[in-house]
Amino acid sequence: MSFVQPSMMLAIRICIAMCIIGLAASVESSEWKIHRKARGAVSQAAISKCTMPPTELTVPSRQFSFSNETGESIEIEWLGSKSRTMFVLCSYTKAKTPGPSALWTSRDGGQYYYNDTSKLHKAPIRSDHGMLRSPADPYRAILIASVQVGVSSIIFTTSNGGNTWRRISTGFSLDSILFHPTRANLLLARSNRLFRRKQHYSKQHLYLSQDFGKKWKRIVNDVYKFAWGSTGDKEETIYASYGDVHDRTSSTLSRSDDLAKSWKIILKPLRHFLVSTKFVFASVNREGSILKRRDLYVSQRSGENRTWFRTRMPFAFEAGSFYVMDSHEGVAFIHLDIVGVGLGTLYTSDFQGVNYAISLEHHVHHEGVTDFYAVNSMRATYITTVSTGGKPTKQLQSRISFNRGGQWHPLVIDGCKGSSDCSLHIHSMLSKKKTALKVMPGPLSVKAAHGLIIAHGSTGQYVDTNKADVYLTRNGGYTWKKVLSGIHKYVIADLGKLIVAVPITATHLQDTLYYSENFGQCWHSSKFSTVKWHFTGVLADPASLGMQVTLWGYTPGDGVWQTVTMEFQDITERKCTDEDYETFIPHLANSDNKDESLTEGCLFGTKESVRVVKSNVWCSQDKALSEVKVTSTPCSCTRADFECDYGFVLVNNKCVKDSDMPDNVSLAMQCSKKEQRYKQSEGYRRIPGDRCKGGVADSYDKWDWADCKGVAAGNALDKPVAKQHTSAGVVFIILLACVVFLVGVGVCLRRNGLCVRQGFKGSARYSRVPVSSPPSTDTDDNDDTLLDVSNPKTLREDPASTSEPPATNGH
Repeated sequence: MSFVQPSMMLAIRICIAMCIIGLAASVESSEWKIHRKARGAVSQAAISKCTMPPTELTVPSRQFSFSNETGESIEIEWLGSKSRTMFVLCSYTKAKTPGPSALWTSRDGGQYYYNDTSKLHKAPIRSDHGMLRSPADPYRAILIASVQVGVSSIIFTTSNGGNTWRRISTGFSLDSILFHPTRANLLLARSNRLFRRKQHYSKQHLYLSQDFGKKWKRIVNDVYKFAWGSTGDKEETIYASYGDVHDRTSSTLSRSDDLAKSWKIILKPLRHFLVSTKFVFASVNREGSILKRRDLYVSQRSGENRTWFRTRMPFAFEAGSFYVMDSHEGVAFIHLDIVGVGLGTLYTSDFQGVNYAISLEHHVHHEGVTDFYAVNSMRATYITTVSTGGKPTKQLQSRISFNRGGQWHPLVIDGCKGSSDCSLHIHSMLSKKKTALKVMPGPLSVKAAHGLIIAHGSTGQYVDTNKADVYLTRNGGYTWKKVLSGIHKYVIADLGKLIVAVPITATHLQDTLYYSENFGQCWHSSKFSTVKWHFTGVLADPASLGMQVTLWGYTPGDGVWQTVTMEFQDITERKCTDEDYETFIPHLANSDNKDESLTEGCLFGTKESVRVVKSNVWCSQDKALSEVKVTSTPCSCTRADFECDYGFVLVNNKCVKDSDMPDNVSLAMQCSKKEQRYKQSEGYRRIPGDRCKGGVADSYDKWDWADCKGVAAGNALDKPVAKQHTSAGVVFIILLACVVFLVGVGVCLRRNGLCVRQGFKGSARYSRVPVSSPPSTDTDDNDDTLLDVSNPKTLREDPASTSEPPATNGH
């Protein structure tokens, strides 16, 4: 690796800066350490001559020690429009009675922290999910105090980014809080329940606050699950299921469109429901079914009311469990399980969420764990795992789809041909079940870094859980290359141009990181500490825009928490100019696994292009120049713009009738009491959202009119369902990968390893002890994800219908 020596003027500036910093350091707290070694900017020549292993450079850094903070866990949250304000909450969790928590605040992105513990009035804050940030207002947050169940809970709220905190007694024992997605003053909360002898327990109730927690009113008694409305609902819409706490089959689903002033019964009895961004899902016990079969129902907003439709899947739907894997792109992915096997079939819906077609067979979803991953940096791209050995733990292989499940392909190593080692298999949640890989992070992609995905993986015919290296793709997954050996924790910054990775050792002691400033093409190493820490995690700003990266850990002797902020902007020669950017076309296929329609970058009938910085330049990005500007161009239709319709399967790249589906089921498409005929498919349907024109459209957009006579109607519910007690037969479980109203996936970081928790993007937690699951809007029964409603007919919500209020008293 060659380096260009800094100019004399640059050397003078560095010396002056070091003198100033040294003077400041002499009067700062002993907690504060500044590392500014002679660095020298990395030159363009260094970029073009990459060597492995990485060459060591020195990145300016700032170290901060949280004096006397030795608690078992710390939780980190970003506030503010530019995520410059950071809160660190240190908690003690091992004691039966937790001690007071400590609150530290940074106003400069984590370079220096002020002790704000006095603002908490010595209150112990929950160590798990005790710090919550509003998705509607980046300056609002809530801290939940840890109190004995049954005692009125204490919360602390801020509306100004933590400048001041308000202490509030809720008047009830708080279990969980749900922010409104767009109106910051609106909150929903559920009370705790008390467990008694012989497994009897008290009821839980739902509360509403319209002033950001100052006052609370009980709105639903005996609540199970609750949610704000989805797209198309009014902002004041609330969904809630409630009923006898000892008899889940008697629960009722109701909706209020006026903040609980009035309620309308939708379905009963109900065990569970799910509200996603676009859809509301529920399941119905099939009337008269000896095997207690159930149907999945879906609803979208239609005018003033909602209409619920029974989803249409192949006949095999009745055989097992289903999981809603994802619905954030306007269509739903549903995994249909084979009973007791852990394998099944992945289906994709149309834009209405009603008709489903087979997307991928032999899909693995084992013991509640799946590798299904929606890529954030590439439109319509997904990665998952299949089994070719008939078992969910044998002969596993990775697959990737570039067109929202229309086709799936093996992952290909760049430049590799004709060998089993050319196939890459991604390590994700299934691999993390193995003891040796529990601390390994899964795939990472961010919206700001177009086409960039970083993940652990292994090459060969099948997944090798005894081996894990770091692989990277910059073209959205079409080709991959190995960039680092072994397990690392990694983070993406500077819109993807900067990647930082820290090796994970058996002892977790570490003092060195690796980084790339050109999308993973070249790597360098840098010391971040003069002594080895017990390293716990690495974080960038939530939007991955800046060039500051913080590392977290604690010293092995005294256990005091430490952080180091790495200032990568200081090792670049200059700021990027307009000439440093180029056009990136997503889905511009350039590998052997490319789809026919993607050779020109077309996807769903359009070709998009965005501006990205060139990989062979070393500069600090101007966020104004790198602002995402997407342009779209229409494309001609090809075969890849169409997929197999409901009742058809893909055989030799052709959609043929599914022999396992009875004729009377495949014909029941759109018949109702008012319609006398329906559109009968000839095997293909346009991929939902596809806007292609011309080309081969006439060959695939084909259908005939068919008579509805003799075809069973009843694809939706006509009226609220009467109560019907049924035992649990086939189990249906809803698991939404993108949790409603939660932005992204937070990181739960413990002293003994890395785990994933769901939370707002920009939150993290480190702990020495196991971390519980995030608080849910469900009651935590053993079967609380079970869906149970009955009578598969059409339900059209009657605006004139009446319903009893779910709660008649409040305070």
